[in-house]
Amino acid sequence: MELKCSVQNYAWGKLGSSSSVARLHKQNISEKVPYAELWMGTHRSGPSFLKELDMSLYDFIAQNPTALSPEEIETFGIGLPFLFKVLSVAKALSIQAHPNKKHAELLHQLKPEHYKDANHKPEMTVPIFGDFEALCGFRPVEEVAEFVDSMKVISLLP
Repeated sequence: MELKCSVQNYAWGKLGSSSSVARLHKQNISEKVPYAELWMGTHRSGPSFLKELDMSLYDFIAQNPTALSPEEIETFGIGLPFLFKVLSVAKALSIQAHPNKKHAELLHQLKPEHYKDANHKPEMTVPIFGDFEALCGFRPVEEVAEFVDSMKVISLLP
């Protein structure tokens, strides 16, 4: 079954029909709007729908529990434990740091307005249209400290 997926229009996305996300979404494309992410999954902020049934993927799984294995439902519940995204990047993205699963659950419990769900966010990048460059990880702490010292950054602070 074909999914109707949600789109996120973040400022760093490619504009209009130059965006793979806009073209994959197959809806009316505005050439002035950035199309950054296409979401496939059961996330509340951007659920997918089964096109021919006009039903959310979450509701479909709830009504058809055999769509997942009993082990998956027992472990993760009805909502999928991942969010598949297609990105269309026009500008460099900000650095992101995501908590592990245990920390994500705690943060969601303590501050649900900032941590919308209890899932961790492991990420994998697979370029599907053209070239893609990514920076992952950080330099060792000692190397960062040495660099900061050499730049005299601390001396610039009041």
